Amino acid sequence: MTPGGGSRGPASASLLAVVAMVAWGIAYVPSAWLVESWPPLLAAAARIGVGGLIIIGVLLLLRQPVMPGTEWGVVLVLALTQSVIFYGATFIGIAEEGAGAAAVLANTDPLFVAALAALVLGERLGRRQWAGLAVGLVGAAAVVWKGPLWPPGVSWVSLLVVVGALGWAVGTVAVAGRIRAGARPVAIAGWQMVIGAAMLAAIGLAIEGVPGTTGGREIGLIVLIALVGNAIPFALFYVALGRGEAGKVSAWFFLVPVVGVLTAWPLLGETPGVRLWVGLALVCVGLWMVLAPSRT
Repeated sequence: MTPGGGSRGPASASLLAVVAMVAWGIAYVPSAWLVESWPPLLAAAARIGVGGLIIIGVLLLLRQPVMPGTEWGVVLVLALTQSVIFYGATFIGIAEEGAGAAAVLANTDPLFVAALAALVLGERLGRRQWAGLAVGLVGAAAVVWKGPLWPPGVSWVSLLVVVGALGWAVGTVAVAGRIRAGARPVAIAGWQMVIGAAMLAAIGLAIEGVPGTTGGREIGLIVLIALVGNAIPFALFYVALGRGEAGKVSAWFFLVPVVGVLTAWPLLGETPGVRLWVGLALVCVGLWMVLAPSRT
């Protein structure tokens, strides 16, 4: 992909990024509908597996290279961290704590990426970014914390979702130095989803067993969330990266938890409590502070 020319490039990139973020946020509601009849690990496996197959299928139709262009070990690491750990934890969170809370906590992963990149890769963060990390993590703590302020009590399921977000970040940082210049990120995304889905399906079948019901509703939801939650936003996001600056494109990431909470409210009846509102606000502010490009 090449950057878009003319003055429309940055605006077009931002629009594509916004649509991608909204799609990622919307996907939490149909994911919650799916876990009403499917166990969470198998639901997660179905979503990312079908999403990955769609991505690879579209590349084939467009006669684009489908091989990742990097070591398969890199793809395996990403499959374990960003598919198995992240989506497994997120879907457990959706099933147990609700789509809104899961949307807020799962999307703290850019905060962990920034922190690990600074600590492990030596990337420099400015004062605003370090402050954003602190603000975002306080927001996550507000959602994870249950019961009175003292003695402390936490929701272990919510904490698991945060661990999933950390897993995504670990995968990103672990392969940062191993992705070759000729790597194909869209193909990598497709293969890591397919491989991760196979792992999740095996774990899910061993722990959860076969889903109790599989009909048109479940199949329709799987296809919907695979398209809206994986294939379409990934494609739009990578096109946006090709047309605009990575920092400006990524800065819209705060929209994902906002859309997740605001759609879960009317469609799932998940009325946000005070702590979820506070957590959402702080996480969104933290994401913006970390991801928004600095003014020069």
